[in-house]
This record gives sequence, structure tokens and C-alpha cells, in this order.
Amino acid sequence: MRIPTWLAVMMLAFSPVLCSGQIVISELMYNPDSNEGRPPDRNDPEDVGELNAVEWVELYNVGDDPVDVSGWTLRDEDGTSTALPDGAVIEPGQAILLIPSVQSVAGFRAAWGEDLDVYPVGQWGDDGLYNLSNAPSPSNEIIRIVDAEGQAVDVVNYDDEGDWPSDRPDGASIYLPPDVIDAEKNDEGFNWRRSELGVHGAINNTPTGSFNGIDTGSPGTVQTTNENPTGDDPGNDQGDEAESDAADHPEP
Repeated sequence: MRIPTWLAVMMLAFSPVLCSGQIVISELMYNPDSNEGRPPDRNDPEDVGELNAVEWVELYNVGDDPVDVSGWTLRDEDGTSTALPDGAVIEPGQAILLIPSVQSVAGFRAAWGEDLDVYPVGQWGDDGLYNLSNAPSPSNEIIRIVDAEGQAVDVVNYDDEGDWPSDRPDGASIYLPPDVIDAEKNDEGFNWRRSELGVHGAINNTPTGSFNGIDTGSPGTVQTTNENPTGDDPGNDQGDEAESDAADHPEP
């Protein structure tokens, strides 16, 4: 059946588009104080180790259009995660969180906030993407978000030395503050900051079975102005934050 021109225009106008340059890696929790698991004991064939359940990556849509991220994957030099599910969309001004599939959506929200938009992805630490921080350096820990066609959308080669924020002590994420939330500016270590409680929406997580209550970050919260960066209520100020729809997303 031939689709009328007016209908085709309306369908295009109201459909999510693939504007991959809009999507930015905006925050990384690569060195939590919570238990990051452990690799299997090579001397014990029955030991399967303990997979990481507490790392996460935040993606933010800086543009004016929704972006369909169905089939997108997270990659580093060790491997590739499973793909985001069909129908996954990041709205303008919205942040989503990618977490290891061994962590549940409910478990992550219990630690970091009930309204977060969370997508668990598989092969995070198991036959694919390994832990985010094995040994960050200029030639290691190169995190990529890759679209369904296999094209890199954003790449961050993070480090814990030089221009990059230190990862000591354990427990703080690194994030892009206002004015540098950009897929090119996030290439430079001096544009990233270490999360501090009460600044740009950063909170401590709530103690749960996986999380120890010491980690600091602002998952799902992206402040786009420097007005009142600490807020009136440290740990709870949301500022100009990313929107979240709190929809449950299927785990792989």
C-alpha cells in the first residue's frame, strides 16, 4: 500500500531518529568502593568467581531529538556487551544508565534512586566487556558506545593520572560538569571531575546487598548550568537534571 506523503511526513516527525552525535558518555563509575567481584581462581576449575555488579556508565542525549539506541552496545579493548533492547530510546535531555546484567534494575534503583532509567546489559565481566577498570592508561580502558550498524558513537579513553581525576580513594565516579557535556570535549581528561557529595547532584548510594553506601555519583542527573551547583539540599538537589521515565526495561 502506498503511504500518502502527508502521513509519511508525520511518521518521520514523531519517530525517534538515529542522531548518534547527540549521545555522550557523561559519567563513569569505574572504581567503586562497593565489592567489584573477583575473577575465577585458575587453580580451581569449579570456582566461577564473582561478577561485577556495581559499575555503571551514563549516556546523555545533548540534542533536540529522541535517539533510538536499539541494538547499541558498550565495548572496550576486552570485548563487547550484549545489545540494548528493541525500543530503547533516549529522549532529549535524558540520561540512561547501563549496568551489568548480574545487577537487577530494582537493585540498582534501591541503591541510587527509584526514578532512574536503567538498562542491564550482558557480557559485562563474562566473556565480553571486562570490568571497566583493569588498569586505566593512555592505551587501556578505551570505552566505546557503538550503534547498531557498528559505528562508534562516542569514545572515552579514560585514565587515573595526568589530566584525569584521580581514582583514589575508591568510590567516586567521574563525570562531565556543565559546559563540557560534549562528545569531543569528553576526550580530554581535564574536562572530567571526580564526584563530590552535594555537587552537581552527587549523592552517596544507599547500602544494599551489592552496594556499601560509600560510593558517590550522580547517575541519571546531568546538570547543564553552573547555577547553584551544590543546591539547597546536598545530596538531593537535582538542578537542571536529565529526565527519567522510570520504565522497567527487560534484562537480557
